[in-house]
Amino acid sequence: MTTKTPRLARAITVHQAWWEDNNWWDGYALYLDEDTAKVHAAFAYQGDEYGHPDSEDCEEAEPCAKPDFTWEYDHSQWMLLDHGKDTLVRVTKVTVYRPATPHEIEQQDALTAAKKAARAMGPHMPLAMALEHAAGLRPA
Repeated sequence: MTTKTPRLARAITVHQAWWEDNNWWDGYALYLDEDTAKVHAAFAYQGDEYGHPDSEDCEEAEPCAKPDFTWEYDHSQWMLLDHGKDTLVRVTKVTVYRPATPHEIEQQDALTAAKKAARAMGPHMPLAMALEHAAGLRPA
């Protein structure tokens, strides 16, 4: 018995906060916006590594050390740095998919057919036309 795999469409993009090599981090979560994900990820990391001011982790006699957080974007993800050192805390975009509607499937099929037609037409075009065509397909 074979099951037909449903066609998919994008439902939403969320931002996932996670800490590499840490399976129990409280900051692991999904967020609707990038800025909130970064703020909460840094706060959760600070709590684990430094304690939070105004908590039992920090006492008046011995105050908590202070982080110096910055975010760096590399390899399609945000990386939290503390005093210039990588913390391994990341914020990454994640796409959530859902079953495609019949209309979306038609659109996907039309786009696939148009791409195939353009590729098939490519070798038969004069070089100047092929270059102009390729330049028009690139994002600005």
